[in-house]
Amino acid sequence: MSKNAAKAIRENENNAPRFRSADEEFDEQGMPIYHDTLLGTMKSLWRFIGKYKKDTILAWIFVALETAGEILIPYMMQYLVDEISAPSINVGMCFVWGGVMLALACCGVVTGILAGYWAASAAAGLGANLRQEMFYKIQDYSFTNIDKFSTSSIVTRTTLDVSNVQFAFQMIVRSLLRAPMLMVFAMIMAFVTEWRLAFIFLAVIPAVGALLIFIAHFVHPLFVRIFRTYDDLNEDVQENIAGIRAVKAFGRQEEQKKRFGDTSEVIFEKFVKTEKILAFNSPLMQTASYLAILLLCYFGAQLITTWVPGVDGNPQFTAAGVLITEMTTGELSSLLSYIMQILIALMLITMIYTMIVMSRNSAERIIHIIDEVPDIVSPEHPVLEVKDGSVDFDHVRFHFKDNPENDVLKDIDLHFASGETVGIVGSTGSSKTTLLSMIARLYDVTSGSVKVGGVDVRDYDLHALREAVAVVLQKNTLFKGTIAENLRWGNEHATDEELKEACDIAQASGFIEGFPEKYDRMIVQGGTNVSGGQKQRLCIARALLKHPKILILDDSTSAVDTHTDSLIRQGLATKFPGTTKFIIAERVLSVKDCDQILVMDDGKVIAKGTNDELMESCPLYKELYESQLGGGDFDVQGD
Repeated sequence: MSKNAAKAIRENENNAPRFRSADEEFDEQGMPIYHDTLLGTMKSLWRFIGKYKKDTILAWIFVALETAGEILIPYMMQYLVDEISAPSINVGMCFVWGGVMLALACCGVVTGILAGYWAASAAAGLGANLRQEMFYKIQDYSFTNIDKFSTSSIVTRTTLDVSNVQFAFQMIVRSLLRAPMLMVFAMIMAFVTEWRLAFIFLAVIPAVGALLIFIAHFVHPLFVRIFRTYDDLNEDVQENIAGIRAVKAFGRQEEQKKRFGDTSEVIFEKFVKTEKILAFNSPLMQTASYLAILLLCYFGAQLITTWVPGVDGNPQFTAAGVLITEMTTGELSSLLSYIMQILIALMLITMIYTMIVMSRNSAERIIHIIDEVPDIVSPEHPVLEVKDGSVDFDHVRFHFKDNPENDVLKDIDLHFASGETVGIVGSTGSSKTTLLSMIARLYDVTSGSVKVGGVDVRDYDLHALREAVAVVLQKNTLFKGTIAENLRWGNEHATDEELKEACDIAQASGFIEGFPEKYDRMIVQGGTNVSGGQKQRLCIARALLKHPKILILDDSTSAVDTHTDSLIRQGLATKFPGTTKFIIAERVLSVKDCDQILVMDDGKVIAKGTNDELMESCPLYKELYESQLGGGDFDVQGD
């Protein structure tokens, strides 16, 4: 294990927090600044309890009954002890008081079980609601919202953070009512039993409570750092698993192990440091308990056996004196039980507070996800139908919110008729993908407007707009399930014939028919059991099943040979003549026959026209054409 690497992680983790939501602010040390109070955070979580409020209330009712029985048992015990210690034992009364105590204990067991059941149900329900709310909210995020969180951070929030909150809530439901009731009523019963000794409780308990709360409050910043490091750990795991083939191909297993180990070492050290501080709870409680017990025993013994000297002339006393009992042995036993109950209640309160402090950061991270406001939503009275596939970019400018001084799209003014095929080429980072992302409102323009079918995309219902626009990305995603199930993401009601037709156009039928299961072949998570070219063709077929008015192919044939690429383009032109097609490509051959070709550089369209026009007017395009095709025009038959 590399201690230096772990030290570097610790030193650098506060410099620039990697994952920040819109609601997060950070101080100079990189620690989140929270403007909400602890009570405010708890109120924010309570709104997600939903239908499990009944379970929570039932748990509290049974906790109250359990606590009442627990408080009454020591009070009954004093009568049993006094009966047993009396000069003449009344066996009948011993059985009466013993029976009452047994009945209370049995009731406590039953109500405790029921309280635990309903508390567990309420906590599990809260966890389920939080995970569902987070997942549903993420589905409504725009790309801008998603950019604020990392995948690993979202995974941590929906798993570890929810588990922390769920466990804390269950503990709170079980103890939030029990601890105060136990403390208050045990204190009352102590004063009822012997008020002079009950003042010992008032002297010990506040000091112990203040120290325990101080300890719990002190560890909160440490838990904040721990959960932020968990994000880094999850990111390492996710990145390693997603790129396991590259890791093995380059023989980087040992470096990955070291990287994972260094982050784990940091988490280990932080947890050890935190637990060392929390470890003071137990000896502090034990010291307070033993001190209170010693004081009770000392002063209680004096009240049980008090020597009163004799008084001459008083027939009640001898000349020597007499022992007078001001408190019974049973009452002292009850007081000892009550001091233990009070200290247990104090420990419960401390544990609750500690658990809340531990889970507070988790709760706030969850609330950040849920309260993040999607910046792209449907308007109040949306247009529900896209008339055609015409697209107009009217002096579009765009910049990312975290970098407002740098426009990534600069005064784009373009107009395309429905059914046109538009090719886009340009250097890496020239904002080709960003430009086309405006069509489906994956991003919104900073200024200007994008119109589809003559209507500003911001006036459409989002679902209606995105149903009319199909996007096939270079980095394609297939989901766990059969080929047919993946294809039906484009149209869940598509028939088998429609699936085959789309696959014919996408040149996917050949390899699908080669599988023994054909369209029922299972795709594993991430589609790793099909090749890159097969994955691209399946994604194209999936998009075609939408019968879109606009089709965007973002370098989506880069993994297929040029002959297959040519056949796909021919199929699109023949079967989808009315669909407006945008083709981003690195290969000139993929766009040379388009109606219009755009050449982009640094967020601007530096040239547009047909292939022949650009060969005459655009040196950059001509250089790209000649470097790839050598002046010839050919298709390569793939394997």
